[in-house]
Amino acid sequence: MYSFIVIFFLTALVLFSATIFRNIGLTMIFNIDALMIVGGGTIIALFLGFSIRRLKKTFADVLDSFHPMKDRQELAKEMLDLARTSRKADIRGLERKIRAIKDEFLRLGMNLLISHRTSRDIRTAMEREMTTRITDYHFSQNVLKTIARLTPSLGLAGTVISLIKIFKISQSIDDVVPLMAVAMMSTFYGVIISNLFVLPICAKLEERTIQSEEIMQGIIEGIISMNEWQNPLYVEERISGNYEGNVLGRTKMNVDLVLSRAGLTVHSA
Repeated sequence: MYSFIVIFFLTALVLFSATIFRNIGLTMIFNIDALMIVGGGTIIALFLGFSIRRLKKTFADVLDSFHPMKDRQELAKEMLDLARTSRKADIRGLERKIRAIKDEFLRLGMNLLISHRTSRDIRTAMEREMTTRITDYHFSQNVLKTIARLTPSLGLAGTVISLIKIFKISQSIDDVVPLMAVAMMSTFYGVIISNLFVLPICAKLEERTIQSEEIMQGIIEGIISMNEWQNPLYVEERISGNYEGNVLGRTKMNVDLVLSRAGLTVHSA
């Protein structure tokens, strides 16, 4: 299945590239002036609208969205192992496993667990951290959506500027051709950058946000179960139930929200 998807993607990429680059030289496609107008204008607008910290966080979130996430089977297995160690009251062994945990959110929950906090305190602290992370994801999406709005507008601005120059210095065809190239390629860059790169990455980050929320909800349920000294198998079952049952409604609402933003209507069966 994955091989078919890869082949299909590469085929589409080759056909798309061949259609665009056919009978056009590289000097026409890679127009420095047009790139400076679209790229430079976008960078200036981003630095005016966002802090450097937010831009760095957005870049990190985009890179993170391309890394595979832990699925619910892996989470249930890891939580089952931690629950068994916790139930044995093996504090040293649990501390060793906590140090080996790569997921910072899960490590936070386990540290709260061994600190003998109440279930209510643990849930409050972890939900606060979850809200902070989800909010960060939404801020990063806002940056990407801003870029998606800016690039076509700046491309159009580059076209207008080049046409103004053409009317001013249109003394010979040799003067007009380079300016016309900048005019056309500015719009081309704006549309391509926005629709072929930024918007799909933004959609990927939005999907990542939903998946991260479900993973964190599962971790919270598992930590609360361990804090209440429930059977490790029940902990695993509760995490699975969290994905299949209680959070299903929230997942559906999140999915409906994403589809509605895309202009699609969801009809209930």
